Amino acid sequence: MLFLAKRNVIGALAGLLVCALLGVGLRAVVHDPPPIEPSFETVRLGVLVVGLVLCSDALIHGALLLLFGEKYCRLHRELGDVFSGQTYAAMFAGALMAGAGEELVFRGLSMHPAYLGGSAVVFGLLHHIRRELWPFTLWSIWQGGLFSIALGFTGVLGVTMVAHFLHDLIGFLLFRILRGVRQRYSGRGPI
Repeated sequence: MLFLAKRNVIGALAGLLVCALLGVGLRAVVHDPPPIEPSFETVRLGVLVVGLVLCSDALIHGALLLLFGEKYCRLHRELGDVFSGQTYAAMFAGALMAGAGEELVFRGLSMHPAYLGGSAVVFGLLHHIRRELWPFTLWSIWQGGLFSIALGFTGVLGVTMVAHFLHDLIGFLLFRILRGVRQRYSGRGPI
């Protein structure tokens, strides 16, 4: 569901608005939400966290490729094709929805381990697209857990906001690049 909202600018901005309003509203009533703390250090740590999450992504991608070969490649192509019409503006808006909106809701209300664990599961389930793509739902739960761990270590929501924004932006760009490579090798020309 959340993945699908990120395919176009309107969906991503609507998702950002809903998540941001929900997150800000809930932060106003919960006790001691994690601070956002915008600073150079927050951005630096966010870049470090996204680097670690991308390393995890590469390891998982490689392991699934080795274990399942072409079957996994087909599923990964299907996931990438979900974003085939995504413009650069939609990529940016989708990444903003992830970083500013989703983080406020899924990690922005508490640093309690039960909340962070439960929100990682809900986060992943809300990224489910369809039954055939269930491995990516599990992968989203894992990533939600990694962002939760990052929040636990840093204590600053802004770090996960930066990391999640960059993670989704890089992911959307990689999907576009991979589609372009696949189209060139299949003789259909550039995107």
